[in-house]
Amino acid sequence: MAHAQSSLGSGAGRLIVGLLLLALVVWWVGLGKVADAFMRIKPAWIIPILATAYVGIAISCARWRVLLAARGISVSLHRLVFYYVIGYFFSIFLPSMFGGDVVRGYVFGKEIKSQIESFASVFMERLTGLTGLVGVAFCAALLNHGSVKTAGIAPLIYLVTAGFILFLLLLFNKALIDRAAGLIRWRRCEKWRARLLQFHDAIYSFRAFRGAIAWALFYSVLFQLLTSVNTYIVCLALGIEVPFLDIMLVIPLILLLCTLPLTPNGVGVWEAAFTIFFSRLGITEAGALSIGLVLRAKNILVAILGGVFYSILGHRGAEGDRS
Repeated sequence: MAHAQSSLGSGAGRLIVGLLLLALVVWWVGLGKVADAFMRIKPAWIIPILATAYVGIAISCARWRVLLAARGISVSLHRLVFYYVIGYFFSIFLPSMFGGDVVRGYVFGKEIKSQIESFASVFMERLTGLTGLVGVAFCAALLNHGSVKTAGIAPLIYLVTAGFILFLLLLFNKALIDRAAGLIRWRRCEKWRARLLQFHDAIYSFRAFRGAIAWALFYSVLFQLLTSVNTYIVCLALGIEVPFLDIMLVIPLILLLCTLPLTPNGVGVWEAAFTIFFSRLGITEAGALSIGLVLRAKNILVAILGGVFYSILGHRGAEGDRS
């Protein structure tokens, strides 16, 4: 009970911090300016925004499906979309914009009757996605040196790239992970240590599936390009002119920043990141924030759909229990 109360308290604290940060960003930019920029959206662009968002989700699920198939697990694409969108719903309440991956892994694990395999596949799906994210940002920096210099983000891009490569090297160093697990000697943690090692073994096994990893990385790059296209369409809808290469440059940095478990669904962090990075490209602060708010609204719509899917899943589970 005490642990549950502590978790709820921590979650509420993060939400308050996020909302305060969001309020601070809106106050700094100016509520009237933000409202004016936001109201310029052209309704004709709403369908293309939602359509490209759905295609992006399908591409992510195609990446997930390839990784599952490598482990001998066959699941239809539309079924994976079902679970993926459920993850969107729970990301509203959990730290970072990818907190829902935990729930997605758990719920999907119940279907395939293996939490280890489920969480390993979700982890690898997200890891290959992050690899594509960093790769696209690095390539965009090389192709768009002028904007990198103007925005002053070259050190950040190179630091992120180097840090991510180091993370991958450490993650796939089995001897290092085994030694780290060996340091956990507290008896109550033995069960968790065993599960951690099983989880890492499942992740490590993907090294043998180079074809699947190659396809997953291909889908990751495709997804990142489509994410930039989605953002570009939002800019068109708001009447804001931003070169496509500039969008490819900053969107990966914003997404990487929002992976940090600072606030539920990255609230406040997302809006602040859009305001800072896009304004460095010469966009007004109000325009930059409005881009982030439109994309936030799109994510909320997807999350609502995920809530509907989860309620359907719960209803089916109840029916199964009665039968």
